[in-house]
Amino acid sequence: MSESEHVERKGAAKSQSGSKEDLMITAQGGARLSPVQIEFNGLMGRLESARAKHARKQARLDQTLAISIRELMPLIEELKRLNRDIVLNGWRILFENTKLTKKRRYWYGDLISGKASELLADPVGLSEEDLEKLEAVVKELGPSEDERMEKGDDADHFAFIRDMMEHAARQQGVDLDLSDLDPEGDPAEFERMLRERMLAASADFGRVPESGRKRKPTKAQLAKERKKAEQDEAKKRDFKSLYKQLAKVLHPDLETDPELKAHKEVWMKRLTTAYAEGDLRTMLQLEMEWLGEEAGNLSKAGDQKLRVYCMVLKEQISDLTRQTNNLQYEPQYRTLERFTDPFMGTLENPKTIKRELMAAVKGLRGILQTLERDDAGRRQLINELADAHAHASQGLDCPF
Repeated sequence: MSESEHVERKGAAKSQSGSKEDLMITAQGGARLSPVQIEFNGLMGRLESARAKHARKQARLDQTLAISIRELMPLIEELKRLNRDIVLNGWRILFENTKLTKKRRYWYGDLISGKASELLADPVGLSEEDLEKLEAVVKELGPSEDERMEKGDDADHFAFIRDMMEHAARQQGVDLDLSDLDPEGDPAEFERMLRERMLAASADFGRVPESGRKRKPTKAQLAKERKKAEQDEAKKRDFKSLYKQLAKVLHPDLETDPELKAHKEVWMKRLTTAYAEGDLRTMLQLEMEWLGEEAGNLSKAGDQKLRVYCMVLKEQISDLTRQTNNLQYEPQYRTLERFTDPFMGTLENPKTIKRELMAAVKGLRGILQTLERDDAGRRQLINELADAHAHASQGLDCPF
């Protein structure tokens, strides 16, 4: 078989490769697999399962994101605009000759101010002109009761966290002073100062005071550190060795045949990417593709090399599992945050969300239509909204 035919065969095999069986070690000559060979096969199976799970979750998130952008976000924007109109109408009504008791006027104004602040905090679907009007509402009516209580709670929470951090630092012999940090000031400046204090504290953390004496590590600790260092070195050495071996045969600059050169350019690009990402599986897959469909090279690999491969595979499985668990929090899925349960972290069913949003839109349209009339029905609605908001502090839901 010519080299050209050989590479073409590898290229055909590449398109069909990728199943875990391609990288499984098979027993040779009736011999049994060693424990480390069995572990290697098991880890390969786990990695394939983790990859499949990641792909399924990504496909589900992509589908949900497409539905959210196409069907849910337009409803969210409509809700925002309806709430805007309700706020602006409510603000106007407060300054008309509307018969309201002093108590109801206060709570209705508090409700309007709170909704205006919520819209300013999440201005999806609103224009710059809308935001200016809402800011004027908040400035005129002042912060709502909920906002004042929340600011007080935030201050208490920050004081608790600050005291806890300072106490933990003192127990480690580190002087951490956060008393002058103002969480109500400029957020960027607050974050910068907090980062500087924490970096300075981390630099001091672990330092042995002059009066203290560093403990001598035990034999077990030294042995553990030595074993880890040897494993890390072996992993780097064998990983790099595999890369060099494959680079020698796959490098396109060493090929004169244009067709072979094109094949090798694809392989070399995959090899370089895999090496940069520490992706052992892809490097082994490339090795399989080049050497042919036979898996004898892995069968002949020594236990020491396979142990290194097992360590790398465990790391890959752990990293991929973590990526899968955190996938919905990646920037491209940020739109889905508003449809995620804040306590459970679960993504709600888009069909259920759509039904709820459509019902909310219908309800707000009814409220707005009533507020735009100047009759007894409007006065009754305002009284009901004011009373409901006053009771909300006792645990009832806000009417809109």
